[in-house]
Amino acid sequence: MISIVLIEPKTQGNIGAIARVMKNFGFSELVLVNPKCSLGDEAYIRAKHAKDVLDNVKILKRWPKLDYLVATSSKTGRDYNIPRNPITPAELGKVLPSKGKIGLVFGREEDGLNNLELAKCDFMVKIPTDKDYKAMNLSHSVAVMLYSLSSLSNDVVPISLAEKKQLFKMLDKALLKMKFVLEDKRETQRLVWKKMIGKSFLSKREAYALMGFFKKLV
Repeated sequence: MISIVLIEPKTQGNIGAIARVMKNFGFSELVLVNPKCSLGDEAYIRAKHAKDVLDNVKILKRWPKLDYLVATSSKTGRDYNIPRNPITPAELGKVLPSKGKIGLVFGREEDGLNNLELAKCDFMVKIPTDKDYKAMNLSHSVAVMLYSLSSLSNDVVPISLAEKKQLFKMLDKALLKMKFVLEDKRETQRLVWKKMIGKSFLSKREAYALMGFFKKLV
């Protein structure tokens, strides 16, 4: 199941518009993390016939514990900035499984997600907008993303959050056994592996094969 996760939204109208586009494309799980506004009349008016999405919204103080978190941002970095090395919505639509607990994470209306928040996610997606005006309205971004994911056909069941944590634990043990000239190089390796594993949506068979590989290294 795919959840739309909004980090500290502050505009009722945007939340209502997002509920509406979610209903348009058949999505119903909306999560608000530490929202800066209440869900009042403006949100419900903008939601139109998607009021049920707002009625069932989850409001949290902390990020939800889902198997995968996919960040969205209009701000990219160079190749060395691993957390901000994105894929496109079209590429996401080809690999994202239709099963599993997956969150699409959208940042604040004004400045999006910061680097620490991006680090909490498995990888990042960027909508290919014009270079002269990259940032989109929040609800428009959600609409584009959901359109790209509205016909998912990948039935592979990806590993759970618990299995992914175990895989990263074994990766860390393997990395600690390796010699690096600088500690930063070790962390870079960890970030690269984390992003590759996140983007791959490994099946259980693939994950356990990789665990076996890491076990041999230690």
